[in-house]
Amino acid sequence: MTQPLRWGILGTGRIARKFAGQLPQTDRAELVAAGSRSADSARGFVEEFGGTPRAGYERLLADPSVEAVYNSLPNALHHEWTIRALEAGKHVLCEKPMAVTVAEAEEMFDAAERHGRLLIEAFMYRCHPAVEKLIQTVRRGAIGQLKLIRTHFTFNRPEPADDVRYQPGLAGGSLMDIGCYCVNLARAIAGREPTGMHAVAHLHPSGVDDYAAGMLDFGGHVLSAFTCGMTVDADRTTYAGGSEGYVVMDTPWFSDGTFTLVRGDERETIRTEASKAPYALEAEAFAAAVCGEAEPWISKADTLGNVRVLAELRRQVGLPF
Repeated sequence: MTQPLRWGILGTGRIARKFAGQLPQTDRAELVAAGSRSADSARGFVEEFGGTPRAGYERLLADPSVEAVYNSLPNALHHEWTIRALEAGKHVLCEKPMAVTVAEAEEMFDAAERHGRLLIEAFMYRCHPAVEKLIQTVRRGAIGQLKLIRTHFTFNRPEPADDVRYQPGLAGGSLMDIGCYCVNLARAIAGREPTGMHAVAHLHPSGVDDYAAGMLDFGGHVLSAFTCGMTVDADRTTYAGGSEGYVVMDTPWFSDGTFTLVRGDERETIRTEASKAPYALEAEAFAAAVCGEAEPWISKADTLGNVRVLAELRRQVGLPF
């Protein structure tokens, strides 16, 4: 690709702002438009990040200058607007979790295939080379036989009334917002799908789960535990333990490029620097996949597996959908 991929962003919220703010770090992406239901919101967004404001999602999809769409809308809107973007001839990078149900995700991938466009789930943390290095370190046997995985992702911030994370009708909640990361990384480290799973959750007055804990059984002696929460102060560390050692990474979701390998009395800090911020890396990886230079960092099978696990965990704790 000699020209940058021309992006349009659906939505102008927190994640959209992070993505747009990091695009200038790469010459493989250009923001040309942003769409919002509110004309004022779209106008304010492009005044800060560039591009043309589009009042209404339909107008963004009708923009011929847009080649790829970043769908940052609430979870329950991913299905409809991803399919509509694909039908409009756009490649789509859809925020995680890509869908609420497996059936929705399959329909989205079917639309991508039908219209000859690329669809990838936006787990930006998986683009960081240090995260990939940790996964491969475990898989190549550096800690012996893998036995236990622990993943954690929590935050504690004010709960504004308009926060989509606290809206059941938009598929909010901690399992969907950040538990999806924990499940995704555990599955990547294990290298297979869980054969059993169990979750418990605390329900917020709004009706969503504001914190949760779960177990995944990967068979072959590999077990995984995770915790996630939106009203909790806790660490965000991932551990993988085996018969001969363990690895630990502090906050892989926003990696500083390091993790530690421990074998007996020996401790080694492994550093794999990233050339750019995570959303810029993601935009570059997407452009490479569009051009056929690289495979998607999150495959269709990976997305379907993650959605399947999340749907079952949500069913177990009594959440809708």
